[in-house]
Amino acid sequence: CDPPWSGLSPGTMSPVTTPLSPGLGGPLRWLQTCLRRTARDREEDGASHPVPLVPLTEANEDAMENRRFRALLRQLGLRPPASEQESFWRIPAALTPQQLRRAAASIAHHSPDPPASPQGLLESPGCPQD
Repeated sequence: CDPPWSGLSPGTMSPVTTPLSPGLGGPLRWLQTCLRRTARDREEDGASHPVPLVPLTEANEDAMENRRFRALLRQLGLRPPASEQESFWRIPAALTPQQLRRAAASIAHHSPDPPASPQGLLESPGCPQD
């Protein structure tokens, strides 16, 4: 069975190998939701533009400060703020819906926390919508 990131062009995305800290289950689910929502939006709109990752909860803000979580973001192909004007990490326009879904799937296999309750599976806030 091929890993979820197989078939991507070299340098686009690498396997999720960063060991993650306990307590990042919620932020990982938020990140998965953002990636999946962006993939869906790109398929529906037919357009790609960078999408900021806006952490609206304290847990997500804390995760964005976590060195290992940021390393995961880099492994997934996400970009840190590029300048003084940018405050948030971004999902680059170059990532296709298929790459975004593979990235989200790769996160599912590396969550340090047990699966969420059904209420925890509801869409998380913090991913901008058009």
